[in-house]
Amino acid sequence: MLDANTNTGHSSRTNLIRKGLLLIMLGLAILTAWVIYQRQNPYQVQVFSTPGGWGYTILNNGKPFIHQPTIPGQPGIVGFATKAEAQRVGERVVEKIQQEKVLPTLTNNELRQLGVKIP
Repeated sequence: MLDANTNTGHSSRTNLIRKGLLLIMLGLAILTAWVIYQRQNPYQVQVFSTPGGWGYTILNNGKPFIHQPTIPGQPGIVGFATKAEAQRVGERVVEKIQQEKVLPTLTNNELRQLGVKIP
């Protein structure tokens, strides 16, 4: 009889340890998912066609933050020559926002480095 009680006590303690470990693992999984979610980039670049070429919109958490239908800092209504140019410049603007935490500016040299032909 004594052996049966010892086995039952051991079994219930083992089950309790298993349940505790399962709860800890579940908690760590939830914490990991939350950390990954928090690290996601809130900014996205959407490229669009314009009558003058291409432009981009930068979204912050899905809401329009910067709408740029023309090449920034250039006179007139001249869009980017290609979709790829608009995408590259939009991505660079996002990088600057994340680094400086202010509205970014791009110089003509930076635009040229990104492959934009300045009129």
